[in-house]
This record gives sequence, C-alpha cells and structure tokens, in this order.
Amino acid sequence: MLTAAFWLLLVAALGGLTMAVLDGATRPLRIGHGAIAGVGLLCLLIGAFIQPGLLVWSAFALVAIGFGAGAVFFGVIFKHRAPPRFLIIGHGALNGLGVLLLGIQVFS
Repeated sequence: MLTAAFWLLLVAALGGLTMAVLDGATRPLRIGHGAIAGVGLLCLLIGAFIQPGLLVWSAFALVAIGFGAGAVFFGVIFKHRAPPRFLIIGHGALNGLGVLLLGIQVFS
C-alpha cells in the first residue's frame, strides 16, 4: 500500500510542479491533481496502519497538512485568482518533503 501511495503522490507532485512552472492551472487539471493526491493520501493512511513507523507517520503528517492547505488555499480562498507564489512554494515543499520521506521508507 505504501508503494502505491508513493507513486500516486509522486504523480500528483509532478502534476503540481507542472502547473507551477507553466503558470497555468485549468480547473480540470487542478481537480485531477487534488483527486490523485487525495487517493494517494488515503493509501498512505491505510499503509501507515499496516506498516507503522516514524518515517511513514511523518510523511503522512506532512502530506496531510500540505493537502489540507492546498484544498483550502487553492480550492476555496484563491479559487478565481492566482495565489501568492509563496503559498504555492510552501504547499509544494511540504508535500515534496512528505513524498521524499515516503520514498526513503519504501525503497530502503
């Protein structure tokens, strides 16, 4: 389950990075990014209960906070306008660190 979570979250992260670099996030792309991340987060939660550990729960905490912040900031507050760049960078950094920790757990 942790491996599936890693790959789903990696795809979501690459999609988010693409949106940030291209400065273009259409509604379907944003929804797809959030949906893939949400499924990855759910897989990570299930995997954390099956194979608990400090890295897994740390990864879950970072991704959950980043996911929640992304949903609130980009889905509610800045729904119809561009968010400040520091929010995009912070959102990506939290989730990126979570995915990195998960990758260390899965592949070591």
